[in-house]
Amino acid sequence: MALKFIEGKKKLIFCISLALLMSLQYEFLISVAQGRNETVSGYQYHDFITANETVSYNFNPSNVNFEIFSNDLIELNIEYESDIRDRQAFFIVNTNNSLILNISTRASINRYNLADFPQEPSRGNNRYQYRYNCIYKIRSNQTIENLTLRYVKNAQFELDSNKRYSITLFESSLESWEIMDTIEIENETSPYLESSISNLSSNTDYYITIYEIENIPYDWTWLFILIAIGVIFGVLSLAILISRKDYFQYLRTRTIPVEKGAHRLSLEQVLENENRGKIIDLILKKPGIHFNELLREMDIAAGNLVWHLDILETYKVVGKKRIGNFVAYFPYYQKNPLSNIDLKLQKSKLTLEILEMIEREPGIWNNFITKRMKVDHKTIQYHINKLIELNLINFKKEGRKKKIYPNFDSEYYKKKNDDNL
Repeated sequence: MALKFIEGKKKLIFCISLALLMSLQYEFLISVAQGRNETVSGYQYHDFITANETVSYNFNPSNVNFEIFSNDLIELNIEYESDIRDRQAFFIVNTNNSLILNISTRASINRYNLADFPQEPSRGNNRYQYRYNCIYKIRSNQTIENLTLRYVKNAQFELDSNKRYSITLFESSLESWEIMDTIEIENETSPYLESSISNLSSNTDYYITIYEIENIPYDWTWLFILIAIGVIFGVLSLAILISRKDYFQYLRTRTIPVEKGAHRLSLEQVLENENRGKIIDLILKKPGIHFNELLREMDIAAGNLVWHLDILETYKVVGKKRIGNFVAYFPYYQKNPLSNIDLKLQKSKLTLEILEMIEREPGIWNNFITKRMKVDHKTIQYHINKLIELNLINFKKEGRKKKIYPNFDSEYYKKKNDDNL
């Protein structure tokens, strides 16, 4: 009887221990799934982030929140400048190796010890204003395959929900801040800005911040001139309409296999949609147009634009190509859509002349081109930026000079060489 009592007691203890162990494992799994929160009393922190872990750092009392996720082990060193307040960022790191990641912030690029400071970003009829007062400097000892950046867009972190913003990037091979493809994504609480950077080199400093986008006010002194040449604009509109008609005829008569996937539309249904018609018009008018420019011109939600572009790509009505950090869209031809770079260069005589000069004299630099062509340096920089976007040139820093070379590995030059054979 006593023996049975002892055995029963052992079984009870075993069951209780097993239940306790399972409970601890469950709590651990829940904590990993929900992520880890760290409260930081100062302005810098050192930590280890395990694979597939999300960690949120709250810096008090400055109301700064930094969140990070990685698919591999990271040793993180992060430091905020003491006068940076009310800021938030979420970094999603995709890497093939464990790494050491150093992140620091400054309110101004002038507070970093740079040999040359970047010029302000510029694109189209927009003015870019730096009011965010927080620049992240990122440096890793290993290559980062992809870095996704997210910023919550609300007043708490001084991003006005009614204004437009673009995430920008700078590194030593660039002359100015590079405007990244930035999309705004809605969720249940607040919208957020998102952009991605691919192939960040090891032991290289990258600077990331946010610029506010403003439309350049219209110059009403040109009103009478525009009225006087209104007929010309009418002719141009007609030319665009005819171009669209011819393109639709080409799409209807070509013979090319199309994998529709989940879509069940006919080609006519694809082409008849009003929003998709507008997208096609913009791409025909501006081959190589970027996603953000399409988003501004269309004035529809980013999700809707992505949906319509997916349909147009599936039915091979338009094609896309990543050029640097941008996604560019082209009319779909059976040849590589990048061949349309020829069209973009033909439309800009000065851009083509600069490229030809770089081909003849590889290793020249911006100021050399400015003096040789006797054109304002801002104009030259604008066309240099176009060549960067088209992936047609490379930079190599020698001393304080950033020498420019043709990128003969680009598809443009490969096609050019094939055509000459």
